[in-house]
Amino acid sequence: MENKTGKYFKYAFGEIVLVVIGILIALQINNWNQNRIERKKESNYIENINKEFQLNRAQLDSVTFYHYKVYNNTTKILNLMPIDIKTINKDSLSFYISETFNHYTFNPQQSSVNSLTNTSTFETISNLELRRLLQKWDELVNDYKEEELLFRNYSFDNFIPFISKHISLKAFTNKTNILDHNNVTYTFLNSLEFENAIALRKGLMSDVILGSELKEVHETIDRIIVLTTTK
Repeated sequence: MENKTGKYFKYAFGEIVLVVIGILIALQINNWNQNRIERKKESNYIENINKEFQLNRAQLDSVTFYHYKVYNNTTKILNLMPIDIKTINKDSLSFYISETFNHYTFNPQQSSVNSLTNTSTFETISNLELRRLLQKWDELVNDYKEEELLFRNYSFDNFIPFISKHISLKAFTNKTNILDHNNVTYTFLNSLEFENAIALRKGLMSDVILGSELKEVHETIDRIIVLTTTK
């Protein structure tokens, strides 16, 4: 009986060991599959984020190009003041003024970032630096766009209504000389109101293109592209 009991306990112990090993193997396989799924999910996010930020960089470059056109042309106008209406090249001045009408804003694509935010799954991104940059992205964009919106609101509320009283909008639409119209009086070019309007437009645009926010947006986009570029 003792011999049989010993054999039984050995057999039972062996069975328990096999069951435990089976469970551990099953757990290991499950963990492996779960990790594989998570890495696949991360890989998809990384690919989509890279595509989106490549587009965002192209859009930001385009918007910044037009921002600089406004800044440069307001500078040219201010450098001409006081304007001698008799000798000024009206074609050039018309062009300078027309180029100050731009009011583009940066509207990045960020469906992948929004997906991570809405589902609270930033931990899917294993690279801690990339995760940190993505988590702060929305706040960074909003900070930068505040400056753009100030400029845009001034455009629609003040600058364009004022300028439209003195130039030909039809000519602007046709891309011709906005000062070449029978009803255009050139005296407004030497008014304090016109000088202040141009100076304020330049100042607001200076905040947009020379502020730290734009530089940080550029650097963040470039870094995210680097961190999401796969070989």
